[in-house]
Amino acid sequence: MLPITIILLVVTSAFAAPSVTVTQYNANDIPPVPDNGKPSSSIENAFDVLSDGGDTNIYILTIRQILNDLANQSDSKSQALAVGQAIAILGELAYGNPGDACAAAELVNAYTSGNKAATRAALGNFIQSLVANIDSLVQLILNPNSVRYSFKLQDAVAISKRQRIILVLCLYNEEYCAAKRLYNAFNIRSNNVGAAVTAASLSPVTKVVQRAYSTLANLLRAIGNNGNVIGAAAAAKVELLRSL
Repeated sequence: MLPITIILLVVTSAFAAPSVTVTQYNANDIPPVPDNGKPSSSIENAFDVLSDGGDTNIYILTIRQILNDLANQSDSKSQALAVGQAIAILGELAYGNPGDACAAAELVNAYTSGNKAATRAALGNFIQSLVANIDSLVQLILNPNSVRYSFKLQDAVAISKRQRIILVLCLYNEEYCAAKRLYNAFNIRSNNVGAAVTAASLSPVTKVVQRAYSTLANLLRAIGNNGNVIGAAAAAKVELLRSL
């Protein structure tokens, strides 16, 4: 786990030069966020364990906070949306070298085309990519050294917005703005996270995640709280594929 560095800037008087104190704290000494009975604490702890915040831009951090807010909502659909997106994003952030996000882009393009057969096939490929993400997250925990496009984002978001309840529409709008920034960024990892969060927000994915919700939430809880990650991952993969 990377250390956390805190920099304190202290000015002793109006005319004195400021002094700087740099203190490092081991992140392992910081306890996980207490379980609040909702998936927000599990998502937050999983990000702390798996993601290097120093390599994360402001828009990914914004989406991370939105996931926390969605996960704290009382309705099951918002919680499932947060859990599915968290696994999709963590999978993109797991590796030192970014992937290609092809499955996410394929699903977004198929969904916005209105072609049901293509959407069904692309949904299967995307769920398989989430299963692969789970394997990557387990591998990252067991051996951290081993893991170190174009798509119609706006059309997909427009369709998905019509399917969201008013309560979380403001969060979804904010998430769309952050995802659009990532999609238009110059680096591949940001593009991939934008694709992943968009694909994971689509209604067909959310329905699958809702059916597999308990095992996926349990996986995030195991990751963030040093639980039985291997067992939780195996159960989550089986349930994801069964829920297609």
